[in-house]
Amino acid sequence: MLFVLSTKNAPKTQALRDALSGCPYFAWHETEIVWFKVASWVPEMPMTLEDIRTGAKNWVAEVRRLCPEAHFFVGMEAGVYPDSVWEESWLMGAVYIEDREGEGHYGYTCHIPVPQVVMRGLHDGSGRDIDQIIESLGAPAGTSHSCGSFGMWTDMMLSRGDQFRLATQCAIAPFFNRFYTL
Repeated sequence: MLFVLSTKNAPKTQALRDALSGCPYFAWHETEIVWFKVASWVPEMPMTLEDIRTGAKNWVAEVRRLCPEAHFFVGMEAGVYPDSVWEESWLMGAVYIEDREGEGHYGYTCHIPVPQVVMRGLHDGSGRDIDQIIESLGAPAGTSHSCGSFGMWTDMMLSRGDQFRLATQCAIAPFFNRFYTL
């Protein structure tokens, strides 16, 4: 089965590999992953749940154009959104997977509150994204290509790859699990 992923980001590509290798639905199938770097057509730093979901779905539309013969198309997007109930902002990611017939499902990462110092940086008018802000606060360069903000904010209890692996598994399950067909 051919999967096409819309990014070359190392934690995200590894997350897809890990999700597929432990997936009971593909135990008897050989899986292949092809990836392309394409545009999501949402802001570089999505700041609403709508932009996060739209970004993941747009990634899929872009890779579908490039590799229409694939069995599954995978888009992954992360961002920050405000929670109007608790008046906090949350970092989270969305994975959108669509099959070649056009059926699609979302899966989501855990949500972690964004530290206030980071929120101030996102709203200071400088146009910086989370990675640039946390690097200016002492995080190692290239954090988004390794452990991500989740890793930095949880002292490595959770990583960016962990989050996208779980979200990918959540997006895969509805295609195959019998409870979704009852």
